Amino acid sequence: MKNLNITKRFVYRTIKRYNEDSSVDDRSRSSRPRSVRTPAVIKAVKARIQRNPKRKQKLLALQMGLSKTTVKRVLNEDLGLRAYRRKTGHRLYARLMDLRLKRCREESYNKQNDKVYAHSSEEASNRIPRVQRGHFPSSLMVWLGVSYWGLTEVYFCEKGVKTNAVVYQNTVLTNLVEPVSHTMFNNRHWVFQQDSAPAHRAKSTQDWLAAREIDFIRHEDWPSSSPDLNPLDYKIWQHLEEKACSKPHPNLESLKTSLIKAAADIDMDLVRAAIDDWPRRLKACIKNHGGHFE
Repeated sequence: MKNLNITKRFVYRTIKRYNEDSSVDDRSRSSRPRSVRTPAVIKAVKARIQRNPKRKQKLLALQMGLSKTTVKRVLNEDLGLRAYRRKTGHRLYARLMDLRLKRCREESYNKQNDKVYAHSSEEASNRIPRVQRGHFPSSLMVWLGVSYWGLTEVYFCEKGVKTNAVVYQNTVLTNLVEPVSHTMFNNRHWVFQQDSAPAHRAKSTQDWLAAREIDFIRHEDWPSSSPDLNPLDYKIWQHLEEKACSKPHPNLESLKTSLIKAAADIDMDLVRAAIDDWPRRLKACIKNHGGHFE
């Protein structure tokens, strides 16, 4: 007799199945199929996501009578979709877009809760308008200067004191900006760029800078509301916030201490990379006719 190299248990079960069913074929199973990701299910999920790309997985699974795991696999594996956070951005008006485009073209400056299913972040941005928000929180106002050669001290605006042109000149410009010509830059040529806050664009501030022979970009030559064209806004503040706010702070003094440490520990390669990215951003702004390009 030929040795088939099988167990006794297998032989007994095969004989029993033959006696009961007159066949040794596998019995049909009563449970659901191994996969419910049928073409019809995939098509239905796709149609619902196209109608509302913000639809939550849990709700979609409940509405379609599917498990959350099945819905997730249909979205990720069958449809090739990923969840992207909806982007935020500063508010742009037509006049401001024209101004951004004009300034970027000028040769002297050519240097988890809100997600959308899409194939790429660009598609996600196109399908759902970005959330528009203001830039600075009202609880703590901070000033910082960065350059290829280093950072200034972190300056915290005094609570309850409006930072008008005079206050800005007597604090930030006098104590932080003016000295860097001899300290940070060691008498090398440098150009001061600031945003278009009222205290910055005030005539007295512009005159203050000119009187001290500080080379700077005048407010009429630089578009307002353009954080995506300012290294501090598009990179440095985000990095400092991630480091300083990785855990909750019991009070503002704790937050200030954490911000000072984060600024002191910052990698200068990150700062220089942000500055080096500036020319590319100007070109991207031009390509998008002064509109959002991120």
